[in-house]
Amino acid sequence: MNRKTMAFVAMAVVLSMAGPAAARQAAPKPDYKPLLGSWALEVNAGGEYYYLTLDFKMAEDKFEGAISEQNGAFSNVALANIEWDGTTLKFDFNSPTPPDGVERLIKSEFKLAEGKLAGMMTIADLGMSVPVTGTKK
Repeated sequence: MNRKTMAFVAMAVVLSMAGPAAARQAAPKPDYKPLLGSWALEVNAGGEYYYLTLDFKMAEDKFEGAISEQNGAFSNVALANIEWDGTTLKFDFNSPTPPDGVERLIKSEFKLAEGKLAGMMTIADLGMSVPVTGTKK
């Protein structure tokens, strides 16, 4: 290889390595401000209602959340796989569930509109999805 070809190859390698890094840095962080604080959730499980508290905070520049059941069935359960795009909120958590109190994975998806959350919680193990509404405390 001549000198020009080697320089071109070296430049291509450097640019190919910098390209993905630059793209990752360019992605803006979501604005979590609309979610921060406590939310009162009402779960409608076929006419039987459950009340949850959802708490969001920033800790060391990281968005975190936890969920609790108002009557103490579970408390401060950390949320996992939190996704927020400015409109849609998704997260998972494990907690005891009716009818038998066995701990199961609950997948949640909400839309934030006019300061209120509305969406579904799904428990695949039980084959059920239930509507949930939320208001900020």
